Amino acid sequence: MTNFQFPRSETTLLHGGQQVDPATNARAVPIYQTTSYVFNNTEHAQNLFALAEMGNIYSRIMNPTVDAFEQRIALLEDGVAAVGTASGASAITLAILNLANAGDEIIADSNLYGGTFNLFNKTLPKYGIDVKFVDGTDPENFRSAITEKTKAIYGEVITNPSLNVLDLEVIADIAHENGIPLIIDNTFATPYVCKPISWGRRYCRTLCNKMDWWHGTSIGGVVVDSGRFNWNSERFPGFTEPDDSYNGIRFGIDIGPPAFAIKLRVQLLRDIGPSLSPQNAFYFLQGLETLHLRIQQHSENTKVVANYLENHPQVEWVSYPGLENHPSNKLAKKYFFRNLFGSIIVFGIKGGKEAGRQVIDNVKLWSHVANVGGDAKSLIIHPASTTHQQLNAEELKSSGVTEELIRLSVGIESADDIIADLDQAIATATNSEPTIKANADQAISWALSSPLARENGEIRPKTIAVAGAIEQSEALVKLQKLGYQVIPADNIDGDVDILFVVDSNEAENAYSDQAKIVWFAEGQTNESVKGKAEANGQIIIENKCPYQEADRLRRGE
Repeated sequence: MTNFQFPRSETTLLHGGQQVDPATNARAVPIYQTTSYVFNNTEHAQNLFALAEMGNIYSRIMNPTVDAFEQRIALLEDGVAAVGTASGASAITLAILNLANAGDEIIADSNLYGGTFNLFNKTLPKYGIDVKFVDGTDPENFRSAITEKTKAIYGEVITNPSLNVLDLEVIADIAHENGIPLIIDNTFATPYVCKPISWGRRYCRTLCNKMDWWHGTSIGGVVVDSGRFNWNSERFPGFTEPDDSYNGIRFGIDIGPPAFAIKLRVQLLRDIGPSLSPQNAFYFLQGLETLHLRIQQHSENTKVVANYLENHPQVEWVSYPGLENHPSNKLAKKYFFRNLFGSIIVFGIKGGKEAGRQVIDNVKLWSHVANVGGDAKSLIIHPASTTHQQLNAEELKSSGVTEELIRLSVGIESADDIIADLDQAIATATNSEPTIKANADQAISWALSSPLARENGEIRPKTIAVAGAIEQSEALVKLQKLGYQVIPADNIDGDVDILFVVDSNEAENAYSDQAKIVWFAEGQTNESVKGKAEANGQIIIENKCPYQEADRLRRGE
C-alpha cells in the first residue's frame, strides 16, 4: 500500500534541514562558530572553489549552522534552496542585484515598508536601477508598467503598514506571461500562514524579512529560490553569459533549478558579504521550533484587539485583514492557512497626529520600537514620524501612511492586559473615559491572585481591613496564613486594599474610601456603605467567600 505520509509544517519547523551531528550526535543544531574549514586535500579545495562539488569554504559564503536554517526555511516555503543574510534589507538588496544591472527596471507595489521604499526610491537609482511604483491593489497596474527593461515584479504579501493583501495568483500570472520573476516579501504572513510559491507558476523566490519570526533578539533575512523560473533567457544575461570567476559557468544553463540561489551565494555573498552569522542562525532555528504556537496566539490576540478597536468611540478607522469589512479580507481568506491573519493592526485615532503620539507616550505594557511581527511582546509605533518619515506627502499617501495612523504588532501577553493598557492610553490621549471598566471578577482576581501587591517597583503585603471580629471569618484566618495583612478596620495606618465586612452593623463606622474593594461576607450587606462605595468608584463584592475564590483561582478556573 502506498504511503503518502509527509512532514507537515509543524514538524518541519522542528526537524527540517537537520541531520544529527555526526561527530557528537548532538540533538540540537550545533553552532559552528568558525571562519573557515579544513580541505581534505588540494583536489578537494580545487573542486570546491570551481563549484564542481558543494561544501564549506568560508563562513562568509556558507556555514553548517546557517545551512540547517536555510534548508528548514526552503522546506517551509516549498523552495529548492535558500540563502541566509545578515538582515532583511540585505536579502532584498541581494535579490535585486542578482538579476538587475544599471539600466534595468523593477516594478514594485507602492505600499511597502519604509526601509524598502527608500532602498528602491533612493539607493538603487544611484546604481542605475530604476524602480517604478504602482498601486498594487489593482494587479493590472503591474502589467501596464512592464517594459523590455523590466527584470522583476516586487511586492509584500501583507503590505506594511497599509495591510493590503497582494493578489498573488493574478500577479504571478502577469509576471509569467511577461517572462519575468515575481519577488515576494513574506515577512508579515510567515510561511506557516502563507506559502506564496505555491500560488505562482513562475515564482522566483520569496523574501522573508527579519521581523516576523523570532523574539526581537536577532536580525537576519533569507532569500528562498522556488526553482521554477527558467533563467535561460536573453532578458537575464547574468545567468546566460559565462562567469569568468568560476571557469566560465553559466548559472542559468549549467546549474539547474537552484540557479538563482547559487548565483546569489557564490557571487554576491562572496563579493559583498552580508552573511548571516551562525549565532543568529541558531537563534532563528530556536524561534522556528515554536513559530506555529506563537503565530496562533498572536493571531488570536490580534483578532480580539481589532474587534475592540473597531467598537471604540475614539477610533476613526481600523485596518486588519481578519476583519470582514477589510478590503483584502477575501484575498486573506484565499491565501492564508488556518484562518490566521497575522499580528499587525493599523488604526486611526481621533485627534490626528498629536493624539496618536499621546497614545504611544502613555502606553505602559506596549513597547515603542521599530520592529514588528512575531516579537512575543506587543509593539507600537507612529510610522509617519518614524519608519516612513523620510517620505514626502505624496509618497506617504501612495504608501498608505496617514498622520493619524498607529501601527500595532500584537504580542502573546494576556489579551486582557494588552487591551487594558491600550484603553487607558487612548483615554489619556483623547481626554475621554476608559471604555473598559473594572468589575467584580477583575477585582477578585487581582485581590486573590497573590497576597503581595507589586506597585512602582515596590512589594508589600495586601492589606485587608476588617469591619467586625476577624476570628468570626474562617476565610480571613486562612488568608492571613497565606501572607495577607489582616487588620481591624479601626487600626488602618497606610495602604488598605480591601475593606472586608464581617458584621454589617459595624460597616458604617469602619468604612474607608482608601480601599479599592468593599467586600461583604456572605449574608452581610449595608446599603449606606454600598452607596458610598459606588460614589467613590470602589468595587463591591457580595456573597462570595474569599478563600473559596482564592482556591478557585489557584486551580486556574
